[in-house]
Amino acid sequence: MTENHPLIEDILDQHRPALGHHYDKYRHHVYRVVNFTELLCDKAEHDSDTLAVAAAFHDIGIWTSGTFDYLAPSVALAKEYIAGKQLSLSEETVEQIISNHHKVTTYQDNKLAEAFRKADLVDLSLGIISHGVSGKEIAGIYDTFPGEWFHRFILGEIFKNALRHPLNPLPVMKW
Repeated sequence: MTENHPLIEDILDQHRPALGHHYDKYRHHVYRVVNFTELLCDKAEHDSDTLAVAAAFHDIGIWTSGTFDYLAPSVALAKEYIAGKQLSLSEETVEQIISNHHKVTTYQDNKLAEAFRKADLVDLSLGIISHGVSGKEIAGIYDTFPGEWFHRFILGEIFKNALRHPLNPLPVMKW
């Protein structure tokens, strides 16, 4: 189980002011998604640094840009971080992961992005949609990284966005 990754810690620490009192909620969500992704894909199919950067940035635009249409801002921040740190990882893969993590249908262009898409759904559904992750594994990850009311926060953001933008209530969803 991944309980600490230096890139995740660095990224989240840099964005601690924007995350504010949601810092722990988001950090736990990031690590839950990382761990579910690792269970859903073969270790040979991914680089842990690529997964860490994508996971840390995948929803961060909610806080840094103050919008529920946060995929593009999250991708931009990830690319800026990769360039600034001169990381030798695939910017394209990070972008695919972030841009498609709310895709409703299967993402067929990248196995890691598809595993991440499923992992995020495992977490957002509280394991009701498990994609084959066992209940014991889900419970173990939640024991280590509790929900901290993250799901309630996200539901509230969906509701607020639907009131503000009734014709586009879920801008982050893709088909």
